[in-house]
Amino acid sequence: MNGEFIYAMSQNGVLMEGALEFMERIKTTIKEARCYVVSNGATINAEGRIKSTGLDKYFEKVYVSEGMGVVKPSKEFFDMVLEGVAEPKETCIVIGDSLSSDMLGAKNAGLTSVWFMPEGDVESAMKAYDIDFCASSFDELYEVLKNWASTCDEGRPEELRKPI
Repeated sequence: MNGEFIYAMSQNGVLMEGALEFMERIKTTIKEARCYVVSNGATINAEGRIKSTGLDKYFEKVYVSEGMGVVKPSKEFFDMVLEGVAEPKETCIVIGDSLSSDMLGAKNAGLTSVWFMPEGDVESAMKAYDIDFCASSFDELYEVLKNWASTCDEGRPEELRKPI
């Protein structure tokens, strides 16, 4: 029964309004951006939902805890992702909506973080989870990423700089 439920969920991804346009904007204006999904759960569910929404064309790879044998927020999860993407951690940023898995995981791994769609006591959460940025809309998130990419690139040695 559980297998059938997970399969049915994998066929029914639901997008937030503006998500496809946001990803297209990232891919066309931050030229060297490479996007990945990091998710806890079942691989068939994560990959199926992404494909069913049309987001799959924007992601290089999907990293799912089931296939990795470790879950967010463990440092090991993010270490495995970093090894897979083969980029210096200083050039990677974690965007997530969960304080307890995404933001804590970024903190545990020493990665820059963006808390997306924050609500509640934002100031306390940012301090507790050492969150670098927060955004409550796709427009705000785009500005954070554009500015971060520019700053990130300025800190790289000349031979590693990428045009934005």
